[in-house]
Amino acid sequence: MVAVDLDGTLLPLVVDGSQALTPLTVAAVRVLDRIDIITILVTGRMFHSAERYARELGLEGPVVAYQGALIREVGTGRVLLHDPLPLGLTREILGFLEPNLFSVNLYIDDELYVARRRKEVDLYERLSGIKANVVGRLSDHLRRPTTKMGVAGEPEAIDALLGTVQERFGGRLIAAKTWPFFLEITSPTATKARALAWLGERQGFRASEVLAFGDSYNDCDMLAWAGEGVAMEGSPPEVVAA
Repeated sequence: MVAVDLDGTLLPLVVDGSQALTPLTVAAVRVLDRIDIITILVTGRMFHSAERYARELGLEGPVVAYQGALIREVGTGRVLLHDPLPLGLTREILGFLEPNLFSVNLYIDDELYVARRRKEVDLYERLSGIKANVVGRLSDHLRRPTTKMGVAGEPEAIDALLGTVQERFGGRLIAAKTWPFFLEITSPTATKARALAWLGERQGFRASEVLAFGDSYNDCDMLAWAGEGVAMEGSPPEVVAA
């Protein structure tokens, strides 16, 4: 089985919205399918943002989305696993973030919610192909658990925020940079490796049978878990070491 990341792995890391699968990539995945080797996309993206690439690759099975917080089938739309942030914790995090005027994304039921339109939201829409719902103060509209939180800002501010969030909330969440300007927050049990292990128990594959590809810090656990992990050229040293 092949588990593969999207951004920076199958897709180039560009911020102008021009990300596209190459014909060679599409052909390679279709060849794997013909010889009965399963390919699974494993990404931090929303399911609907990843789904179009899965369909282009001819994949109808599960996609691991939101850094492992959601597993959903492309062909049926059926949700196999959902590991959201607890509602109370989300309120607590928002209480910390909102007064500091960060651009915050909430992902609920595979929809994107933001407080107001700003340049960070426009950039995210171009990258993801997803249209945001602008709802005003997010804490006033939080009724259901959020699959993931995202925080956008200047790279220096995001670096500082990462340390602050980790210190303030400790083991109650996972916080990781996925772009220099973007921080993602998920449940402490939502990781790519855990999602693949969960799926393997139900679909009959072991870690030793998995070839995984990734390029960034959020791929480290997946690369270490898989029988064979491959870091893309230009990956940070920590990712290569995984």
